[in-house]
Amino acid sequence: MIADNHGLPFQGFSEEERNAIGIIVSDVDDTITKNGKLYPDALRSLWRLKKAGKMIVLLTGGSAGWADCYIRQWPVDAVIAESGAIILAHSKGGDIVYRFNPMIDPGFQKKKEGLLKLTAGLQLSSDQYARIYDIAYDKKKLSGKEIKTLESMVRAAGGHCSESSIHINAGFGNYSKRSSLLFFLNSLFDISADTLLKTGIYFGDSLNDEDMFALLPLSVGMHSVEDMRESFRYLPKYITSGYGGDGFNEAVESLLAVNPENITK
Repeated sequence: MIADNHGLPFQGFSEEERNAIGIIVSDVDDTITKNGKLYPDALRSLWRLKKAGKMIVLLTGGSAGWADCYIRQWPVDAVIAESGAIILAHSKGGDIVYRFNPMIDPGFQKKKEGLLKLTAGLQLSSDQYARIYDIAYDKKKLSGKEIKTLESMVRAAGGHCSESSIHINAGFGNYSKRSSLLFFLNSLFDISADTLLKTGIYFGDSLNDEDMFALLPLSVGMHSVEDMRESFRYLPKYITSGYGGDGFNEAVESLLAVNPENITK
């Protein structure tokens, strides 16, 4: 059941919420990006968050290849990619460290190859070549019936499915965006689940963000969530008026707003 205080139109954060937020966790596609592109305002928002001292963790179904680009070019501390299979992060010494999720099925490669053969007629994502652990199917090339059939095939092959705004992702192992975030934050950064719940905020746009909306008390969905409201069991606390990066900017503006009453002359 969706809580009564969730799915509210975003009208700005309270001062209490602003003061509590220290960890930014965000999806990428159609959350920070819009129409498949990163626009200047969204990149500026990321830099403003980093300058304000926030920890930024990207949590995406995107490929390891994209994650490598984000961690090198964007002002972020870590990127958890392929729906939780891997993490790339900046170490204290400034190096980029790479870790895989120990919950990945040891036989994933064989199962992955088998599923690719079974689904050979379906269009893969354009970045499939840059993926290590999962398979991403191009959602816009699939009908509703084909998506349901694909999900059944994935489960029959011993995998799990998640649906984003652009992909149907298939992975092999007992992990998810949610469990992977908790594991990697604790193992690499010594951040407990309790600390994340108290100081974290999540930004997302689609059905595969639902577990994160359920996990974090403070979460923000882009306006695409409103368009699919009836499909969600768990809604974010707030929903922006803007789509994609526009909604992200909307929330960041409020998060970094200065209350004139707190400025000492």
